[in-house]
Formats: sequence, structure tokens, C-alpha cells
Amino acid sequence: MRNTTMIGKLVLTIAVCGLLVTLRAHACSRVLWNNNGKAVVCGRTLDWSHSFDDMLFIYPRGQKVDGGVDGGAKWTSKFGSVGCSVIGYAQQYGFDYVDDGDSEGLNEKGLAAHLLYLEETVYPKPDDRPAVSYLRWVRYVLDNFATVEEAVAGMRKIRIAPVKLSGRVLGTHLAIEDPSGDSAIFEYIDGNLVIHHGKKFTVMTNDPAYPFHVENIKRYKDFGGDEDLPGTTDPEDRFVRLAHFLGRLKEPEDTEKALGKILSVIKTATVPFNADEYGPTWWTSVNDCTNKVWYFDWTLNPNIVWVELKNLDFSEDQPVKVLNPRNPSLVGEVSRAFEPVK
Repeated sequence: MRNTTMIGKLVLTIAVCGLLVTLRAHACSRVLWNNNGKAVVCGRTLDWSHSFDDMLFIYPRGQKVDGGVDGGAKWTSKFGSVGCSVIGYAQQYGFDYVDDGDSEGLNEKGLAAHLLYLEETVYPKPDDRPAVSYLRWVRYVLDNFATVEEAVAGMRKIRIAPVKLSGRVLGTHLAIEDPSGDSAIFEYIDGNLVIHHGKKFTVMTNDPAYPFHVENIKRYKDFGGDEDLPGTTDPEDRFVRLAHFLGRLKEPEDTEKALGKILSVIKTATVPFNADEYGPTWWTSVNDCTNKVWYFDWTLNPNIVWVELKNLDFSEDQPVKVLNPRNPSLVGEVSRAFEPVK
């Protein structure tokens, strides 16, 4: 009996350790600087155990899209946008090359959206609201809304639905911001939509859900506690570190300095390659909501590329266009390098 108990404990310990490794291998971070006096800028990382072979898309207005699930919502895009999609990976599992997979994006009104991993997510059960797959959540927001305020109201009218990617449903939460500096974080906890709305919601990482981080940060210096700044790549430590460095930023001289400073902050949350069980940072992005420019830094390339939305034609008669941002020959402003999707 004793041996059986010991074996049971060992199996449980192994299972828990395996879960922790899984959680740590799937990570991302987002930090928003919305009070610097020059531009609303937001940095984000994509950290995972493997590459998603990310692709960039230009979506014109007038695109007819559905929710990607049975009983899904249907809409025609009001606004053009640029999106970063995991479809390079997801298409092998049958997902639509154009409509599925956006994890990041910026629309022509300056509204930005960031889809991050949250294991604690429990998506709502089917009801009478139209559904949108979490792999089309970013598209839905950027296609339909010009401001955070509009998106917050709109999210109450739909439900985000689970779909399996590579055999499992991924838990997700969404952060958005607009040129006014307004911000919102959406999480599904126990099947219920929880919205954190306001300019103070500037940092987001991963598990546990957002309320945990609000309390946990109070343990550290600068936030009322006495503990030193943590240094691991765990979500709770990345959250504290991002909030700490964000709070110490000085007003920049111009927009370029604002971009450089927020990039320096988000890089404190990146994960190096081969860091034991941790999934590395594959890319880092910066959104300039004020000037409507989206920057992309693929970790394995020495170059940063960006798209100035003022250079794009979002007219309804334009095709959806695509670009592989992992191409090492790309550098600088790349709007002319996009090609129509075949």
C-alpha cells in the first residue's frame, strides 16, 4: 500500500512538473507606454517552444469574414489593417490561409491588438450570441472597431469559441490600445468574459490571470513591497520587470526615442534560445498607434522591418497581400514588398 502511495505521488509530481514546463514554454509579453507625450507605443513578444512561421498580411476594407466556427458571426471589414499571423504553421492543420491565425495587428485607425497565451482560459459555452474563433479574434476587433471603447462594447455582443490547433485548444487573452492611450485586457475566466479597461492596464504576460499579477506586484520595491526585482522568465516575474522599467522611463525627445525606449523595455522580457525548458522569443514587435506604424524584429535576423500604414491602399477593390517577414534580406519599410495572395 505504501509503495502504491509513493508511486502515485511520484506520478503526480511528474505530471505537475510537466505542466509547469508546458506553461513556461508557451509565453508572451506586452507593455504599453501611453503617457510619454510623443506617441502611444506598445511592445510585444512572441515566445513559444517552436516557430509559427509567422506571415504578415494586408487586409483591405470590405473583406467578408465569418467566425470560423459553427454558428459563427459574419461581418464585412470596416477598416483596413496589417496583421501578423501564425498561419504559416496553422495551415497544416486545415486553417484558412487568409482569415485564421492573427496574433497581432494594427488597423488604419490606430487600434492595435495582441493575442497572448493564457492556460487558465475557459471559453464560454455556446449560447445565442454569434461566435468567433480565438484564431479570428484579432481580425474581428481590427476589422470592426476604431477605438478601445468601441471594442469593449462590441466584445459583450459575441463570444470567443475554442478550436483545436495541433490537437489542443489554446487558452488566449487579448490586449488592445488606441491612439488616445486607452487600453483593455480581455480574459475568459470560468467561462465568463472579464474586462480590465483603462489607461492604467499597460502590462500583460501569461498565467495566472490578470488579478493575480495586480496583487503579486505589491511584493516588490517600487510597488509597496520590499523584495528585489525578480529575474526569471516566468510570467509573474516578466510582469513585475516590465512594470518596473516602464515606470522609470523618462519623457522622450521625439517619437523615435519613444520607440527605442519601449523596445528596450520589452526586450527585458525576452527569452534567449536554448534557455533550458523555456520557449524562446521568436519575434518582438512595436506598435506606434499615433503614427500608425508597425515594427517587426525576427530574432534570428539582424534587421528590423516596419510597415507605415499611410503607404498602404486599403480600398475595397484591393487584394489581400502577404509578406514573409522572416526573409533575412528584408530591412526597413517593407510595404512595397507585399504581394497579392494567390
